[in-house]
Amino acid sequence: MALFGLIVPQGWHGELNNIPSEKRVDAILNLVEWAEGSKVESLWLYDHFTQYRGSIGHCFEGWMLLSYLAPITHRVRLGMLVLCNSYRNPALLAKMAATVDNISQGRLEFGIGAGWYEAEYRSYGYIYPNLSTRVSMLEESLKIVKKMWCEEKPSFKGRYYSIKDAYCYPKPIQRPHPPITVGGGSRLTLKVVAKYADWSNFGGGVDRVKQLNTVLEECCRSVGRDAKSIRRSIHWVGVLSSTRDDALEKARRLNTGVEPHVCGSSEEWLTTINAYRDLGFERFIFFLPDFYDQRSLELLYEGVISKL
Repeated sequence: MALFGLIVPQGWHGELNNIPSEKRVDAILNLVEWAEGSKVESLWLYDHFTQYRGSIGHCFEGWMLLSYLAPITHRVRLGMLVLCNSYRNPALLAKMAATVDNISQGRLEFGIGAGWYEAEYRSYGYIYPNLSTRVSMLEESLKIVKKMWCEEKPSFKGRYYSIKDAYCYPKPIQRPHPPITVGGGSRLTLKVVAKYADWSNFGGGVDRVKQLNTVLEECCRSVGRDAKSIRRSIHWVGVLSSTRDDALEKARRLNTGVEPHVCGSSEEWLTTINAYRDLGFERFIFFLPDFYDQRSLELLYEGVISKL
């Protein structure tokens, strides 16, 4: 069975720009309410502060919005796709995540990555190290986060981070800890996936995905782990309509500034999803530029979600 997730609109792709300011939160909550009643398995937010590619407009901060959604939802799982490790101290992040897991009654999906959006780093005053350094920092962070979730009196001293007697109470509700998704497709990142992740999130065309699956399997062998114990998820921008031509025209009108990964009829969506299921993917997370269109949501439920 494939798991269907949705990105909660928060403005990163400019999807809130044409909604009046006093109605933006209601628009977000309307989609969340629809997802709760429509067999959507999980809801996700981006960890970005400004709109993509330097556009100026509203973009809600993801962790704050996630913590707002946690107590007002009841079924869907909740996560970030994915947290940028560089933006928060890992000990604080572990504490924040434990809190969200408690207020959501054990529905947190902990997604994290090494970070990539250099312009955003610079804009907000973060140092942007090279990839090798960012991945090394991510690995240290995951060591700290897991220690704080699972140990009574955790301590750790690394090159980039350290903690001493960093009590974390209450612990997360989920045992041994909330599922960890590590995002990214570099070989360095996949080595971290092999050591720490429950889920791996990467994308690309079929040939690229096959290559990354092979790399992940090699990384798992090197640490003595069965690659099948790591589940796979993928994130796509999707435009859906009754026909492919209609979907292409809709994508043109929406003009999100990002090319849809999946664009067509519900049958074409299912064909693409099933092709990636054959490659080992279980969770499919979509950003819908026209999330506010009830007709699109009805087609999504009837033509895609209900048939997975």
